[in-house]
Amino acid sequence: MMVLVLRLSFQSKEFFVDKKIKELKDKVKELNILYCEDEDDMRLGTELFLNKFFVSVDSASDGKIGFDKFKEKKYHVVFTDIMMPNMDGLDMLKSISEIDKDIFTVTLTASEVSEDEIKRISDLYFRKPITYENMITVMEKIVDKFNL
Repeated sequence: MMVLVLRLSFQSKEFFVDKKIKELKDKVKELNILYCEDEDDMRLGTELFLNKFFVSVDSASDGKIGFDKFKEKKYHVVFTDIMMPNMDGLDMLKSISEIDKDIFTVTLTASEVSEDEIKRISDLYFRKPITYENMITVMEKIVDKFNL
């Protein structure tokens, strides 16, 4: 009897999380996403992960390329690493914010950097790799910011 109760409890929690993710995905899926990461494997894996939530995900291998792409296309959300060649993620986000103050930004990093600076320039900050739980938070914040 106890095993059945635990299994039902786990399944109902899993159902709730799946339902919540589906509802959030339906609200945010049409937004244009830019993801900047210099490590090829991390960029490809995270881009595949982001494609589970958003229809349009573009990527860039450094901040300069990301900023150039941003100038060419309207993005709603930018995910970025911090430490990248040519232009780091924070400099890229500062440049982007001069063009579009309404952009939603998510910083992903594995390096030790000042959280205060990240929090001043980025809407959300997570340690790599991004998880499903992180994505729920990201989508909730996007829905709030854009009133979706």
